[in-house]
Amino acid sequence: MAEVTVRDARPDDAGAIAEIWAAAVPYLVRSQARAVDDLQQGNTERRHRWVGLVGDEIAGTAFARRIGEDEVFFTVEVNPALGSRGVGTALLLAATSVFTEVAVLRSVSKDDAISMAFAVRNGFLPEGEQSIVAVDPRTVEAAGPDPEGMRSLTLDELPDLRLLLETNDLAAADDPSVLTRRYTVDQLRTDWWDGPDNAPDLSWGLVADEPSGPVLAAFSSAQVDRSRGRSWSSMTATHPAYRGRRLALWVKRRTLNALAEAGLDQSYTANDAENAPMLALNDALGYQPVARSIRLSRRMPR
Repeated sequence: MAEVTVRDARPDDAGAIAEIWAAAVPYLVRSQARAVDDLQQGNTERRHRWVGLVGDEIAGTAFARRIGEDEVFFTVEVNPALGSRGVGTALLLAATSVFTEVAVLRSVSKDDAISMAFAVRNGFLPEGEQSIVAVDPRTVEAAGPDPEGMRSLTLDELPDLRLLLETNDLAAADDPSVLTRRYTVDQLRTDWWDGPDNAPDLSWGLVADEPSGPVLAAFSSAQVDRSRGRSWSSMTATHPAYRGRRLALWVKRRTLNALAEAGLDQSYTANDAENAPMLALNDALGYQPVARSIRLSRRMPR
């Protein structure tokens, strides 16, 4: 059997990494352009990407990102055609050898038997689950006129990204999955806004023009892989001061309308099992379950 090796990812690995992404988790939107952008950012003390090789062939990839002083979020993905050869284990060892001082590794796994066996064998314990759901945007009815007192716009029309930052960060506290990130303005630009899969021209928001200035009352953000004709709803949120008006339903419906107008026929998102309001919202839009993912954590020896 060919030897398994691990090395730091290089910019010329982008095509192979994108192929692994598509094969391992096909419902996520992660284009080759995104892989190129990710690799151009390079490895730092807060983030690191590796590839695992079987002989000379790239068979898997892993990514680790610090999400707190004592926590790292880690993903490992292996081409299913080259599984069960120790690639995932070698990539996990590489990550733990770089982030030696952290207390907790967090991750998300598919719920199939092979993925879960790998997680449990390597000390990860389940903490919660998410349903992966999909809808054809062309089947979603039109959003209709703007809600009373609101002004609709695409997110690329926002006069200031701090409006998006405020609403996102306030809403993040209410996400039971704890996967929604809070950002600084710089982090929002680097890790979200400037990403090649981000589609602010197809993502819609509602602005309330208050005496103190505009407030992004609700928004729905989409990522798009146009070459594969699919999208991912990455964040839908309502500012706490504007809840109870069904604004999230309107912006998500309007975003799905925009995706249909752009020719996309598949849109996916993830629902935390404990997030009843978002489960109800996506049911109302016609989303149907297609897969399930499991949130995991592993305590590291100190």
